[in-house]
Amino acid sequence: MKEIVSSKNPIVSHLTALKKEKRYRKETGLVLVEGKNLVKDLLEKRKAKRLFVTKDFAEVNASLLKKLQTEELYLLSDPILQKITSTESPEGILAEVPMPKESDLRGKKRILALDRIQDPGNLGTLIRSALAFGWEGIFLIEPCCDPFNDKALRAAKGATFFIPLQNGNWETLQDIAKANKLSFFVADLEGISFEKAPKTDTMILVLGNEAEGVSPPQNLRATQITIPMEQKTESLNVAVAGGILLYALRNK
Repeated sequence: MKEIVSSKNPIVSHLTALKKEKRYRKETGLVLVEGKNLVKDLLEKRKAKRLFVTKDFAEVNASLLKKLQTEELYLLSDPILQKITSTESPEGILAEVPMPKESDLRGKKRILALDRIQDPGNLGTLIRSALAFGWEGIFLIEPCCDPFNDKALRAAKGATFFIPLQNGNWETLQDIAKANKLSFFVADLEGISFEKAPKTDTMILVLGNEAEGVSPPQNLRATQITIPMEQKTESLNVAVAGGILLYALRNK
């Protein structure tokens, strides 16, 4: 086990950049993940480039560390760990893992499209829900929050690494819909109840920006759907509404 004893070590700067900078993550093809459960779930299925733990974590979790796949293992002091992480109470473990390659969603029959979602917590929750309810891929309509943002990763609980993701624009999404013969369903407060929506196993569900909703092109042929509510409220949070629709439409 190697040890990092100085905060000026270039690896510390590298990890800090992975944590904060989307462009640097894309350039290196690497992602920094933290937290015992998330790291455990990932490294039981894939190998990390480097794994970092504190002395206390290593002593308490010696048997766990033997099960985790990594090319290199490093020991960090608590102050250095605190410098790298943005978490108030870090759990003593970080992993530097390869970023999944961007997918091509052609051939997928059930796709979640996210139109300019900005909140990383919402994005991560929607990714987790899509995986849990059996959707086959997620299309991120730019500009969208980075799914490998640290807050988005924490909210997704590892789902980001196990569901296909593709970035693009409306034109690309429409090409996919045409190639895959998919129907569009757009979440909209003025839409029909999702319970009355046409039944199909091949679809794209589009959820929109937290403040502006969905802004589809004029030529988009889509069924606008909503979630009926008994009490007058302005709207549901996009992650809550998305979870309901992802579950309900899957069963249609």
